[in-house]
Amino acid sequence: MINYTTPTIDLIVEGKDITAYDVYATLEQGINEITKHGDDLTVTTETVGQTTNTKVSLTLTQAESASFDYTKLVGVQVNWIDSDGKRGATRKAEITVERNLLDKVIEYGN
Repeated sequence: MINYTTPTIDLIVEGKDITAYDVYATLEQGINEITKHGDDLTVTTETVGQTTNTKVSLTLTQAESASFDYTKLVGVQVNWIDSDGKRGATRKAEITVERNLLDKVIEYGN
């Protein structure tokens, strides 16, 4: 991800269809934590061979992506809970942040 952009991040939950569950995606770096849920996520399935995976997609705002330090990794994790109250989670993964040379939030037309 490049900071100060509006990146769409795709997270893959391998071997599980969680489209019918309540899904959360969290990004964290130190004390900075952003959790997306509900309408902030797109949750779809994709089949690779005979394995069904779930793709969880989220988009950050410029301000959200700018809140991450480009010299450090960002932890990412997907959590879900089913209608019976059973909760699952992926292992924490890490993504890199690249520095944007234009390091400020910009507005269309300005």
